[in-house]
Amino acid sequence: MARTAHAEKAAARTVAALFIATLGPGWAAAEPVQATRIPVSVVEGRLVVRCDVSTRFRRLPVNLFIDYEATCGLELHNQAAGGLRSEREDGTAFPITVHLPGLDLTVERREVGDDDYLDHFTRWNSIALGEVSVVGTIGARLLRDYHTVFDLDAGFIELSAPRPKEEERVLPPDGVTRLEASIINDIVWLPVRLEGGGFEGTSTGAAVLGTGAYDTTIDAFLAEDLGAPAGDVGSLTLAEVDVARYVHLRPAEVDYLHPDGAVGVLGLNLLENFRVEVDRVNGHVLLEPMREPRLPEGDFQAFEAMVDEDPVLLTRFLEDHEDHRLALEAAQLLVTLRLIEGLPAEEVRPALAWVDRACKEDLKATSALEQMKTCAAFGLPRHLIEAGRIGLEGGRDDRYPDAVHEIHARLGEVFLDLDEMDDAWRHLLAAAFGLPEDGTINLQLGRLYERQERYRRAFSRYIQAAIRPDSGPQGVEGLSRVAPLLPDGDGFSVELVERMIAGKVRNFGAATEFEADEENTAGRVVLVEFFTNSFLGNGTRGAIGGGLAHEGLIGHFPPENVAFLSYHLPDPQPDPLINEMGEIVAERLNVGGPWEYVIDGLKRAPGAGKWSEAEGIYDAVREAVRAQLTDPTDFELELDGTIEDGRVVGELVVRGPERRRTNVQVVLAERRVLFPGKTEVVVHRMLARGPLTGEPLGIEWEPVDGEMRVPFDVALVDLSAENERYIDEVCAESGAIVRKLSLEVEPKEAVLVAFVRSRTTGAVQQAIQVDPTLPDSEATGEERP
Repeated sequence: MARTAHAEKAAARTVAALFIATLGPGWAAAEPVQATRIPVSVVEGRLVVRCDVSTRFRRLPVNLFIDYEATCGLELHNQAAGGLRSEREDGTAFPITVHLPGLDLTVERREVGDDDYLDHFTRWNSIALGEVSVVGTIGARLLRDYHTVFDLDAGFIELSAPRPKEEERVLPPDGVTRLEASIINDIVWLPVRLEGGGFEGTSTGAAVLGTGAYDTTIDAFLAEDLGAPAGDVGSLTLAEVDVARYVHLRPAEVDYLHPDGAVGVLGLNLLENFRVEVDRVNGHVLLEPMREPRLPEGDFQAFEAMVDEDPVLLTRFLEDHEDHRLALEAAQLLVTLRLIEGLPAEEVRPALAWVDRACKEDLKATSALEQMKTCAAFGLPRHLIEAGRIGLEGGRDDRYPDAVHEIHARLGEVFLDLDEMDDAWRHLLAAAFGLPEDGTINLQLGRLYERQERYRRAFSRYIQAAIRPDSGPQGVEGLSRVAPLLPDGDGFSVELVERMIAGKVRNFGAATEFEADEENTAGRVVLVEFFTNSFLGNGTRGAIGGGLAHEGLIGHFPPENVAFLSYHLPDPQPDPLINEMGEIVAERLNVGGPWEYVIDGLKRAPGAGKWSEAEGIYDAVREAVRAQLTDPTDFELELDGTIEDGRVVGELVVRGPERRRTNVQVVLAERRVLFPGKTEVVVHRMLARGPLTGEPLGIEWEPVDGEMRVPFDVALVDLSAENERYIDEVCAESGAIVRKLSLEVEPKEAVLVAFVRSRTTGAVQQAIQVDPTLPDSEATGEERP
């Protein structure tokens, strides 16, 4: 039917509706109904609507799927939900509104979408989507209260208020088929009848009215029972409408149940031929043909080949229908079947070439990357190489320029594993030229140069890898191997790495240094405790803001005035810098999460934020410390210690008044510890390694004549072993996996911090921070870093 005729019929329906609305209560349409006409499009077999979603905090332009058969309200991608701030940290939800043209739909809480699928769909169809991501799905639970019309031939759906209950059955206009519908769990079912095909007589059942897939499906087990596994079961009719005249039925698993038997799901390819009006109140669906019946070419041949999983039939289909909508799916299946057969790489290449021909011209490298992943999953490196080479041949025009560089990187890694060094070097260098800051590429180049005993170049590449979240831990391991092998190297150290990464990562230097005088100090050393985590956010938010502020604060306040400690907590993900003491201290101080500063046990300041917020965090903590420095104290501390032969030995002397429920604590910390997590914080400062008094919260203050001496003698390996035990315990409980780096205490980085704290309030009465004596440094005259 021509589109002009379709427009004429739509206008006639509007006039008729207005006329009927004037005739009084004896007619079905007793009141005028305002319908909202919403533009939609079919993209890669999915029904998509462009709209906005919002909370009271933010509004975003998005694309959403419309899945009429999905038993959900609104599913959303986690990243979109985070951008909308749809939930508090405690899980409390904020209402979300979907702003459609002329209509707003609101849900109290979103449901979780399939992030990987949504990302993949957007990546492959970004142009058709107008470069706006698909971030979720509108389902039946959000649409069930609306009278719905699917007018896909014209590119619209209509939503309006529910129709009044019919007092008597209303006959549809000529040419329109009325079907009595059943609704189960918000899903609309239509009665269907099967005739001919693989059985005698007639069989009845029900089919779901759906928009979540393009193909109209028939239950694969039913098709098999009828002797038609490819779906050619004969006629499938909706009253007088024979579905089999419009579409080929695709065998598929049907995940729905109906008392009359679930026959299949009606898909978009059928709905495109009709104007479909769903009246849930009166329990019927109206079908009005918009096109003449015409079966698409090639669909049945594709279904037959894919159901049989026959490489010969798949190849024949691809030869006959190279540009068919199902060609890419068929070619991908052909590759999988050839890999399962265990054919050599050169015999799988033709199947890989079919995938290349079937995909869009501007996605050939992107497609090749997926085939490389498939080959890798089968453990077939030579096949992966073939897939990569095909992708490079036609991938220069890929809409994602990085895809070609990613192919080079993957090929370089595989050639390196195969010990084919020339090819590995060529591909890795090409990858690094396109993606010079990619951590994984630099890591592989480091491996290559290390194997070639070109240690200076290997060290340089490992430095680049160490500062990137995806390759940081492996980069650190590479550095520790290579540094001692450098001709003029002094061995691996955090100090060496910090010098090498200067200027390559974000840093925060204090503009001034605090100078104590009688007006701004009162004899108190303030204790600043920083709670964080290496996986808190990424390089633009989360731990980075607090970490940079911590660096600035340590540079601003000298240890004579402020002592610093940082604790890593297991949330949101354990890292190798956590320990039990940190968890116990956080619980005692009622720290809300791994994102807080605590000043002298009482004052609080934010410990997380974007890198651009570091200065604000720094200012807040600095002012809190300045105010605390003027608060007098009744306690005086003296602290001495030595690290020799792997043991830290010393004594804390505390002088002060009698005071109940007070503890004295000595902590071993490290000035700098190397661990790259998911942020750009690579060097962690003043990390608390463990208590030297035996108890995580210290020992009771029991002065004799106003004085208490607290000796300590602890093996460094015992502290490391205790922290490793705690990490293993946390991982066993949470199922997390931690790469165990930087567990050993480096004596050159050791710092001693002691303080007096109230057990009742958590308030710190006095603190002290000193460097232990190191015999080696005394002998050489070197200063501590």
